[in-house]
Amino acid sequence: MKVKRMPLKVQAKCCRTLASLLDSGFTLPQALQFALVQYPRQKDQFTALQTILAAGGALSNAFTAGGFMPVVCTQVGLSGQHGNLAGTLAELAYYLTLLAESRGRVGALLAYPCTLLVLLTILQAGIVYWVLPQLTLKPAGAMLPQLILCAVVLIVALLVILTVKGMTAESRYRLLRHIPIVGGMLQKYYQYEFVLGAASFLGVGRDLGSYCDYLAETGNGPLAALGDQVGEQIERGVSLPMALDDALVPSGFVQLVEMGQEPHLFARSVGAYARGLFTELQAQMGRILAFVQPVMFIVLGVQIVVMYARLLLPLYSVIGGY
Repeated sequence: MKVKRMPLKVQAKCCRTLASLLDSGFTLPQALQFALVQYPRQKDQFTALQTILAAGGALSNAFTAGGFMPVVCTQVGLSGQHGNLAGTLAELAYYLTLLAESRGRVGALLAYPCTLLVLLTILQAGIVYWVLPQLTLKPAGAMLPQLILCAVVLIVALLVILTVKGMTAESRYRLLRHIPIVGGMLQKYYQYEFVLGAASFLGVGRDLGSYCDYLAETGNGPLAALGDQVGEQIERGVSLPMALDDALVPSGFVQLVEMGQEPHLFARSVGAYARGLFTELQAQMGRILAFVQPVMFIVLGVQIVVMYARLLLPLYSVIGGY
């Protein structure tokens, strides 16, 4: 039985709790047992997670069954190779917290204008189908074009959402990367995920070749294709910087590779670069959010003008005739 995905805020709290417990000396099963007590509402998720681990399943599969989002499962799976699970969970907790806050801001920005749009639509319907008939003026389908347009938009949006959700992660990326704003955000997100995983591998003495091999063997989505592509090029004798020449690998990361730093210094540099990418991603999300509410108020203004032109002017004409 598939369990329900945890809310983002709960995922962040769980990752933070598990990271803290692991740093304190708890084993992973002990930490999960403690989390099961601390978060009783997520009993089904933690039970599914523990069941897969007890059966010898992969850590990434266990977290997937536990209702965690894909980025958590991918990074946790990588930690099984580099061994720094506590650090990975702490980093994920920070990321998920900021992501939840961003989504919360979107909801807060949309709540007021969307409520006004709904109220205006109800008011229009009341005027057309109740007030005008009371004044012996037939509604004559005044709202029909608008209702048809809304229905078409909703149906198309639903079909697009269902189609995108049914696609694989790689196919979804190949489709959405061509869409303005969305494509840039998605590319920046995968760049951050790639560099974050590389920083974790390098931090425990592993190299980029083993990281790309791991992505190719056990990853999914565009990063798995990237790992496979890099591995093939290295086998053909292509230099690592040239093999990393891809849209999902930020140019700054390639420049760090070309610098030829000492392994421990290179690992720290990549870790700092990953944090910088996350800051850029957060800033980009903030800039997009800054445009959401003005756009919604423009839509609201158009709705008011349409309401006045199509409904209130005829209503005033009828009232003036009495």
